[in-house]
Amino acid sequence: MEERIIDDVMGRGIRLKKTKDGYVDVTDELAPEEEDVEEAGEEIAVVLPDLEGADEEDSIPLPMQVIEVDDEDLVDLSPEEAERVRKQKEEALAQRKKIYENTCKEGAKLLAEGSFKAAELVYEKALEYDEVATEASAGYWRAKTANFTDPDVLVEEYLEGGMEEMEYDLGFSAVDIIKQEFHEVFQKRYDELCAQEAPYVKKVLEKQKERRAVLSKRRLKAGLLFVGLTLPFLAVLVATAWMLAQNFSTPDDTYLVPTIVMGCVSMVLFIASLVGVNQFFNACRMYKMNEQLSSTDDGKAILEIRQYKKIYEGLLVLPLSVITDVEEEKDEK
Repeated sequence: MEERIIDDVMGRGIRLKKTKDGYVDVTDELAPEEEDVEEAGEEIAVVLPDLEGADEEDSIPLPMQVIEVDDEDLVDLSPEEAERVRKQKEEALAQRKKIYENTCKEGAKLLAEGSFKAAELVYEKALEYDEVATEASAGYWRAKTANFTDPDVLVEEYLEGGMEEMEYDLGFSAVDIIKQEFHEVFQKRYDELCAQEAPYVKKVLEKQKERRAVLSKRRLKAGLLFVGLTLPFLAVLVATAWMLAQNFSTPDDTYLVPTIVMGCVSMVLFIASLVGVNQFFNACRMYKMNEQLSSTDDGKAILEIRQYKKIYEGLLVLPLSVITDVEEEKDEK
């Protein structure tokens, strides 16, 4: 009974025997052996798990080694070859990490010495050895902006893409480090832009107001002219159509001459109404352009300053961890 229970747990065995006729005879190992079966080849024993008779914890899988494949390079490799490839990859990764760290140290040393151009080249090389490269990204822009004595160098790079593109290129962690370390620099530059924008805005608004008064009157006159020419044209056109219809309802040519005259008048009024429409739409276009900042050089300067300000506003938003620390310090005080 003890041996039978073990067999139920471990799995029942079957024996495959190839006979002289070329057939395969399957025999249960627990069944009594038959001596009259003539063997003509090799004998193979296979152990199958008894899943019905054993608990989930006691069941033992088939005797085969499973290799977890997490890399395309390991597909179709033997366990020994896969392990060797893994070790090679780990060694290469460790070597790249070491080169990255040493290169960043060299860049930091050059930064401290004030060799910004050399530090920029070193950090640019370090970016090739790490996918995230937080330290290298932050160091690269420290060097490129001369330790952010000229922060516009960074901002100009992302005027079109904005903060989203900056965070994608540099990485969120690198941007957070820059935000925290150079917050005062960004605040100072933002204040300078606000002061630079104020006189432009005042000047542009004053000129817009002056032009608006003139253009409003011009638009009103053009609108009245448009209505004054269009309504008579429509009235004459309707009268012409009515007279034309009367020519088909009367036996004589009583309405023929009036129809021709009204048609000529409607044509003249149509040309005049087109002139009125053109003047009205030009007046509306000029009025709309006056309201757009991009229509003047001073307005374009304001838009450019606001683009810079938008990036600096994003750089002034401190990371959540820093804000939390500041609030905790205030609560403690």
